[in-house]
Order: sequence, then structure tokens, then C-alpha cells
Amino acid sequence: MDKICWKWTSDRVFSTASAYRSFFFGQHPVEGAKLLRKSRAPGKCKFFIWLVIHDRCWTAARRKKHGLQDDDSCALCAQMSETVDHLLIACPFTREVWFRLLRRSDWLSLAPNAQSTFFVSWWSTARKQLSKANRHCFDSLVILTSWMLWKERNDRTFDRRVRTVDDVLTRVYDEITDWFQAGFRCLESVLCKLGRLPGRSIGIV
Repeated sequence: MDKICWKWTSDRVFSTASAYRSFFFGQHPVEGAKLLRKSRAPGKCKFFIWLVIHDRCWTAARRKKHGLQDDDSCALCAQMSETVDHLLIACPFTREVWFRLLRRSDWLSLAPNAQSTFFVSWWSTARKQLSKANRHCFDSLVILTSWMLWKERNDRTFDRRVRTVDDVLTRVYDEITDWFQAGFRCLESVLCKLGRLPGRSIGIV
């Protein structure tokens, strides 16, 4: 006699879990999506990174592609086309911010270099060089700094307000402190290295 079998399990018996998994057969995972899901950051910042990894940020290059403007120069360096990868990882201004921030955090070896052209690839590779105990801190720091770089870009684009690298770094340090006080305790080690941990006096060499 004919028998109805469930093809998504080895024993041919239906299960809710296998039915859920069947919805995703044939789909390709988006690089960085799993990493973002496990990261600790405010919702608006994680949503911004979600737009980044899906290349949905309205950068100058994207606006030019859609006929919304003629010039696609980067708002931070005015040297290259402003794609989201350039803005967050390849721009000279951005690299100076990352270099000085990660040097203060004792993670200088993780700073993006000339070979770092894709944001998510750099982030995924860099965090693997850290111990598991430090990865949550690094992930939050990457999201926070990227968010602040995007805000600096928006200030220059829409408000014509230009800050120096020192100014941007000061804003990043202040934001790290705010996040920590809001409950993101994974940033404690970075605050210690910056000498900004509330209630403590930390000497910086």
C-alpha cells in the first residue's frame, strides 16, 4: 500500500524543526549575518550594520547609480567613490580612525590595511585573531565605530560640519562610555585601556 512519507528527515517522520529548516533549503547565507546576530549593540546600530552587509546604505555611489546626484566622491576623503566598504574600511580618514583607536585598545595588528577592501571580510577575519573572551568586545567596538563614522559622513553631507580625526575619536570614546553605562559591559576592557572606566583611575602609557 502507498504510504505518505516526510522527505525532510532521515526517518521520514514529520517534525516541526525539519519543516522550519525546509524553508531555507537552497538559500545562500549572507556573509556577516550570523556574526551580526550574535553581536551586542543597540538595535538602531545593528540595523545600520544589517544595511551595510546587504549593501543598502544610501552612499554617494548608490545615489549616483540611481540618478539622484552627479558626484559620488567620498564625504570623508573626497578621493574615491563613496561606497559603503570604502567609507567604513578603505577611506584614508577612516583608516586613521581605526589605526589610532585599535592602537589605544592594544589591537593594532587588527587595524585595516591596504589589502582590507571589504568591511565584513575584514571584521570576520580580524576577530578570529582574538581569544573568544575578547571577541564580543571587539564586535561591539566595530559596530560602534562604524556607526560613528556613518554619523560623521552624514554630518558632512547634510550639515556641512567637518570634524578632525581627533574630534571623531573623542566622540567614539564618549560613545563607548555611554554604551558601557547603558549596560554593554562587554566594552569594559576597552574602557580600561582608554582610562575611561567610571570609578577607576587608569594610567595610560
